[in-house]
Amino acid sequence: MLSIVLVAAVGYTVRLVFTMTHNRHKLVATHYVDEVKEWLNGERETDWDQFQGFASVGGQTYCVNNQLNLGSTLSTLSTGTCNFDGVVGNDPLIYQRQIVMTKNLAANPTRIIALIRVSWRDEGVLYVEQIETIYSVWE
Repeated sequence: MLSIVLVAAVGYTVRLVFTMTHNRHKLVATHYVDEVKEWLNGERETDWDQFQGFASVGGQTYCVNNQLNLGSTLSTLSTGTCNFDGVVGNDPLIYQRQIVMTKNLAANPTRIIALIRVSWRDEGVLYVEQIETIYSVWE
């Protein structure tokens, strides 16, 4: 009888640890999404013409697996998809952080749609936190 109780307790504990780890990873991913969004707001405010030049009609993907600082600009980011090797300088190194910048010239040439996506894998399952923001020129 005691072994049945112990097996159940161990199973519950393992599930609890997995849930806590997953929630921590999700919280970090949400922080990474917010960090990129605030950084993009600054990029837009600094120079709109340059900002919209980094978007394309089909969508241009940028890898943001590096730490953002005041010297970071869109031109310092590499294009294309990232590996799941995390944000450099932070643990755990399991994240893929990307921006897809799209402009729709036909609908409105002064609008840029930025999809900020942070992905990670836990126990072989792919998880994604993302936000889509529409930027436009200040009038």
